[in-house]
Amino acid sequence: MKIVRLHEDQISVAAEGSDGFSFTYQAGMPMVSASLIKLPILLYAFKESDRYKKLFEHVVRFDDQQIVGGSGVLQILSSREWKLSDLLALMINVSDNTATNLMIDFFGISNLQKWVRDQGFLETKIERKLMDEAAQKEGQTNWISARDANRMIQQLFIGSGALPKEAQSWLLKQQFRYKLPGLFDEKDQPVAVYNKTGEMEAIDHDAGFFVYQKHSMAVTVMTSGFLNRQAALFAIQNIGMHVQNYLINVAQAQTESLE
Repeated sequence: MKIVRLHEDQISVAAEGSDGFSFTYQAGMPMVSASLIKLPILLYAFKESDRYKKLFEHVVRFDDQQIVGGSGVLQILSSREWKLSDLLALMINVSDNTATNLMIDFFGISNLQKWVRDQGFLETKIERKLMDEAAQKEGQTNWISARDANRMIQQLFIGSGALPKEAQSWLLKQQFRYKLPGLFDEKDQPVAVYNKTGEMEAIDHDAGFFVYQKHSMAVTVMTSGFLNRQAALFAIQNIGMHVQNYLINVAQAQTESLE
């Protein structure tokens, strides 16, 4: 893909379609995860809910000292107790950093990292909570690769462990829609995109699950080190547009072959 190869070691991509399509570019390269680290936390929470049926009804209480900045709404809301399911929804839908840290505390960072390793996500490491500058100065960083993130986004939607429709809607309706679906999201178009973004200084990522009729594609694009952020967003958005067009063309070709 020409868009990808223009940027050499600043970009990594993993894509896999339901029709057998597969594309990777530096997909196994670990990169600073930013908010993509919320994907394994979400997966782990739902795996635990299989064992503890009332897990999501548990009420988590916290105080003002646990509030952090960055993305999210808990920092401007007054309530200091939320059901675990609501915190997970906020972690994904508005990428709430405080909700994420509460989930890390609740489940335990060592348990999360052990599960990540046991699942074979070899390029993913959860080493600190979000917005933890002290830990960051000590060299603790959260890592993920496009390959791992793409496997995670697939697990959310495919197979026996797929999330319930309500939880999947957290990604469909999430508030950061200017990356993979950015060029077509507000248009009258038939492709649904369930995605989770991540961004920090000079870092822009997006992992998405595209669905059109009976066809789907999981695609993750990770970028780092772009001097011009618009160039990174342009690359991600154009990949998203290509995926949308591809799925529509596949469906149309299949329909024509049946006529």
